[in-house]
Amino acid sequence: MSPVETPERTVDSTATPPNDDVGKNDSASKVNNETQTNNGVNAGQINGPVNYNNYTGSAFSKPELHDFRVSDHDLERAKNHFVPCPGYDDALATLKKSNLVLLRGKGTGRSLAAIRMLVDCGARTISQLNVRRSFDSITDEQLDSDGGFIWQGTESQWQQKIAPRTAERVATWAQRNQCYVVVIVDEVLEVGLQRFESRLGRPDSTQVAREFLRSHPDCPTDLVDTILTEDFRAHLRDDSAPNEAEFVAIRAWDVHENKRELEPALADLSREAQYLVADWFHEDRSTIEYAMLVAIAVFTNRDYGDVMSSAEELEEMIAKADEPEDKRLRQRKIFDFSKSVILSSLNATTTWHPHARGASLFRENVHFRRSDWAKWAFRRAWLEYDLFRPVIVDWMARQAKNGFQWYCAKALHDVITGLPHTDPLEHIKTLASKQSLTSNELAAELLARFADDPGTKDFVEPLLRDWCTGSGFHRKWTAALVYATEHGVRDPERAMARLEAIARSDARLVPAVKVAVTSLLSRPINRELILRALVKWTRPHGHRRDAEQLSNLRSVGLDCAQAALGLTDAKHYLQSLPKQENPILVDPHPWLVARLFWRVFLDQRTRKSSLRALLNLCEQCEKNPRSERARGLAQLVATVAPDLHRHDHHALFEDWKTEYPGNSGRVDRAFSTLQLLHQRYAYSSPRPHG
Repeated sequence: MSPVETPERTVDSTATPPNDDVGKNDSASKVNNETQTNNGVNAGQINGPVNYNNYTGSAFSKPELHDFRVSDHDLERAKNHFVPCPGYDDALATLKKSNLVLLRGKGTGRSLAAIRMLVDCGARTISQLNVRRSFDSITDEQLDSDGGFIWQGTESQWQQKIAPRTAERVATWAQRNQCYVVVIVDEVLEVGLQRFESRLGRPDSTQVAREFLRSHPDCPTDLVDTILTEDFRAHLRDDSAPNEAEFVAIRAWDVHENKRELEPALADLSREAQYLVADWFHEDRSTIEYAMLVAIAVFTNRDYGDVMSSAEELEEMIAKADEPEDKRLRQRKIFDFSKSVILSSLNATTTWHPHARGASLFRENVHFRRSDWAKWAFRRAWLEYDLFRPVIVDWMARQAKNGFQWYCAKALHDVITGLPHTDPLEHIKTLASKQSLTSNELAAELLARFADDPGTKDFVEPLLRDWCTGSGFHRKWTAALVYATEHGVRDPERAMARLEAIARSDARLVPAVKVAVTSLLSRPINRELILRALVKWTRPHGHRRDAEQLSNLRSVGLDCAQAALGLTDAKHYLQSLPKQENPILVDPHPWLVARLFWRVFLDQRTRKSSLRALLNLCEQCEKNPRSERARGLAQLVATVAPDLHRHDHHALFEDWKTEYPGNSGRVDRAFSTLQLLHQRYAYSSPRPHG
């Protein structure tokens, strides 16, 4: 390559909290640690380039359920080139009867079989559901009627979520929406799931290879047996998995197209993926090839543009680690290499998928040509190059901007648990101690994954307990974020106890605690426990020996109460409520909601921001009174002021006028809007007590 001198490519720096404990365990390269420490600021305010109080924890928000549409090529293969396998007819019958089937049988071609089943069921569209979403969250969404959906439930962290009660709920949801759901699982399932379970066997491997070649747009049908010579057919055993048969067909086609010599192609088929990956590393490679290999391994089947951008960022970080500070990264010339060239060198390819935003638009996902390459490629890169590890970890911490944090945690968990380490927790502790939002988030996501692993779960809570009661600001921040994950949601009582300890220690930790509390509230069964805890946190305190800790706790509690009531984001109030079939406004915990509401509005610090949020909500709902936001607002106010609709004036709103002099007209409009919403959505509402 002939590089040219260009300005250095830069990466957006991460907002940083105060530098209390940076450096204690930072053996990795220092990334984004240049901001000044917090000196002499009030509780809840943090100096730096970005106001850290604005942290919303978007990395822990629930991702879109719909991931991508099945590609036209895979759809064509399923319709016209699918090789029937043992158990298929029974699985199809289960799907047609229950609208849900749990497919077992690893290495049987379940992905293509799932598409064919949905075609046979008459699904109008077929989509992959987001692997980052748990099985029990599928019913939270409304998807297209007559649609077919595939959920890859092979992730070990989701296996325990597939319970009989959840499966029944998903099946009912699918029947109600007139759609079909195929779940691909590996682990042994509970006894109560048997009526949804089907096991597939392996199809004829030679037929799979033939049909794979026939599905290639450039392959003449009459030449299939000529291309798939006896040498290649010798590698097709009776017990060969479909993906192995497809790889034989790929190498046969490469030889036919003169892209590969016969002997190396046959040698590839005789070796397992881990040894082929090792051979790849023995050859002379460019930095971008190493970076692309790692990026595709970690973010396999993600958008090519995002993965390429991520790889270039890793390339830059490698260059900075290797070169003196006064050197600048030299940029490649435009025509140095093409996409097809670098993908070929990586044994990777891309697949076009119809874009969710339009039938004539496409997205391009990148993946290795052999599905087992991803695991071994990342393991090899991690195992062979010790100096590469801290660079990889820092690079991973920057990937939240593409929604890649979950994939990074998955890859790190695999190498930490699957490869030997002197201190397996070294990188987790380093990430948790860094003065970097995204590093702390990645540490939290990784610890949550460790908590889901039976082999590592026992050390997670003792570690978090030490962090919650210790002195490190960033480790406490990280611990709070761990309880925003499924680990916290599953045990809300323990989570709230840990979060209380964190809140007592430092009011500046409120953004992280608030993210955890709103995440816990996303499961309605946790609601009463959380609201009772917030009532306790916000209780006025006298002159006690622990007054400072109680003041911190109350400050954090009031901010969390604002979020729980929907005064920071309207969806938080609604998402905590049990699903209601009718629109009548009945809050299941009126006393708790009313108590928190009045405490928020009587506190001098939270009063004005709460009033402003409520007035803004009223104006938004006036424009769209049929929205979910409008229903939530009506329910909230009806809970705290159930007699609102009976009066032309209300003390609550007269009080607002004194707080906002000169805004009487705005307050009156808000009052009228709420009265109309109340009449629309409710005829009665429980009166709060106390």
